[in-house]
Amino acid sequence: MSEVALTEGDVIQHIVTFGIDVYPPVEIPKERTRLNIFYEEARSRHGDLFDQLVASDTTFRISREFRPQGPLGDPALRQETFALTNRGPVFIFPVRFPDPVGATGINEDPRERFETVRRLFFSAIAERKIMRIGMVRDLIFDTGEDPCRSVLSGKAEFAGAQLVGGSRLLSYRDAYCNLRIAVEPGAMLKTTKLPVGTEVTERRSYGLRVQLDVYNLQVKPLEDADIQQVLERATSLWPEKLLQYLQERS
Repeated sequence: MSEVALTEGDVIQHIVTFGIDVYPPVEIPKERTRLNIFYEEARSRHGDLFDQLVASDTTFRISREFRPQGPLGDPALRQETFALTNRGPVFIFPVRFPDPVGATGINEDPRERFETVRRLFFSAIAERKIMRIGMVRDLIFDTGEDPCRSVLSGKAEFAGAQLVGGSRLLSYRDAYCNLRIAVEPGAMLKTTKLPVGTEVTERRSYGLRVQLDVYNLQVKPLEDADIQQVLERATSLWPEKLLQYLQERS
């Protein structure tokens, strides 16, 4: 069983998401004008996060196009950066994508930016109580030739058979927060288009997707101090504590 030695340098995708449950719910048809005000202000102040709106009576989503850092001709990537769900707003901060896009320029700890955009949203959509807040860190590690089976299971073999797929979800709790860690194997694929017009896809390396989700334990109207307590707890777990946890599981 191989030992996993993951580092920050192995991260090829890093997305930080903040989700908020509100009461009463935001009904898009009734709040269309104020939602549009939020979009215009957000695009004006944070153009590196918001540049395109898709809206209807049931949908309100904002996205941003991220362009490759490499040679011209590589396709750009459009990523959703805000979504209004039935439960409340979701703020998405992509820190890094796999090459050729690479680093997006968004800070690895986007809490300060989140606070600014959150207050912008609630200044437009007033009279809502925040009942739950969660921070999800979604990471993909490039693990080279190591499929990382040892992280997924304490026993990678059964009757001589090797574990070839699967995922693991672990839940923890402290006095204030729920913590969920999801671990899933994957593969980094490369698709080459041949001159005859066909495409060939081959595995470039193995990967490991890790999601760390931290949210408040008790559902109640949250004060600003409650919100900061959850966010500080979530922020404190990356990178040292999460990397150490994955190392110990191997």
